[in-house]
This record gives sequence, C-alpha cells and structure tokens, in this order.
Amino acid sequence: MTVTPPGQIVRSVIHGQPVQFFIADPRDTIQKVHATGQFYEAEELEIIRQWCPPGAVFCDIGSNVGNHAIYALKYLHAARVILCEPNPLAIEILLTNLGLNGLLDRCDRSKLGYGLSDRNEDGLVIKARRRNLGGGRIQEAADAEAAPGSITLRRGDELLADITPDFVKIDVEGMEMSVLSGLSGMLERCRPVFFVEVDNANRAAFKTWADENGYTLRARFRRCRANENLLVAPR
Repeated sequence: MTVTPPGQIVRSVIHGQPVQFFIADPRDTIQKVHATGQFYEAEELEIIRQWCPPGAVFCDIGSNVGNHAIYALKYLHAARVILCEPNPLAIEILLTNLGLNGLLDRCDRSKLGYGLSDRNEDGLVIKARRRNLGGGRIQEAADAEAAPGSITLRRGDELLADITPDFVKIDVEGMEMSVLSGLSGMLERCRPVFFVEVDNANRAAFKTWADENGYTLRARFRRCRANENLLVAPR
C-alpha cells in the first residue's frame, strides 16, 4: 500500500501513450514541468533513448519523483528499473507516480531508503533546497548534540550486489564520484553505459575515472551552469 501525499494528478498523452504525473508541489523544479503534462529534461531523456537498448535493466540512482523511471519503462521498454532514492518525501511521490502508470510490477523497490556511496554510514540528513525536492544534499547533522538523522548510506557494490544493469543513470547532487567509487565491483562483472550529472567541481575527477575504467564520452548536455550531464560508454 502506498499512502499518497495531498496533491493533484495531471493526465497527458506523450508520443501516443497516456501518462499521469502526481503533483504535490507545483512550484518544485521537476513537478512544475510535470504539471504541464511533460517530462522534465526532455533533451537528456532523448540522449538516454539513443543509448539504452530495449529490454534493458535500468539502474536509476537518484530516482527522485520518478521522471526517468517512468520514461524508461513506458518509452524505452526497459525490462526492469532499479529504484535508488534516500529521501522519504521523494519516495512517496515516486511510488505514487509509478502506481498511477501501472509500472510498479517492473520496479525493484528493495533499494529505496538508501543513498549510494563508497562507504556505509548512518544518521545523516538531507539539506533541503526550497522548491527543489531533488536538489537536497546528504550531509552530517550540523549540530553534533542533535538527534541523528534518518538517512543511510550504503556502498553501491553492497547494495546492488544482485544487480547487473545495462544502463546506469546517476543524479546525486555532487556525490557522483563517491557513488562511482563504490561501484568498482559492478564494473568487474558488467560494463553498463553511464549517464551522470557531474558537478563542475568533479569534472576532472570524472574524466580520470572514465579514462582509468575504459569509458569514452559519447554525449553531453548542459542545463545548469553548476553541472553537466555526461554519457559515457565502454571503449
């Protein structure tokens, strides 16, 4: 059972298929686009469409409210989407969106409630951003005397040990290098395509990671000044 937060449902038809979006906050960065009956980041989704094969196992690290998961399942015909999202508020909307579109049976929900990293750590918090549910950053509690937070990090290779993805999307608000470092075991057993939002501060480190692991930049799209979405594929 999914308990839906207060909000409204927007029904649309995209590429000839009906799709529904749940809107809890019409001022939110992503939800305000959903409120128009459209997907967020259409240009990025088009890049993913070109590189994600039909029937893929799609690993969605930073699932947020389900924008990419819905698109992968309805329009890319992904066989399964692995949902990874630590924010409880986002998870409520994510599950509502997937339920509205009849997609829950093709989703692995067992990884929800965890953030991916290169280490295991408990008691963290999410520093929220106003009107941007997906822009929150995981960090330690500012006050050491305060009660511990509810966010848990798990090393990716541990949490995803049973997953062999064809395509991995990573959007984790500046933690992408920690996530990638924690997936060394995944790279040993499979060579997925990666689509990663990379902060400007991490650009050099990401290039080094790609070079060392035999990946080549194939596509890119910059939406914000602070970061860029990069698609890399195995050489």
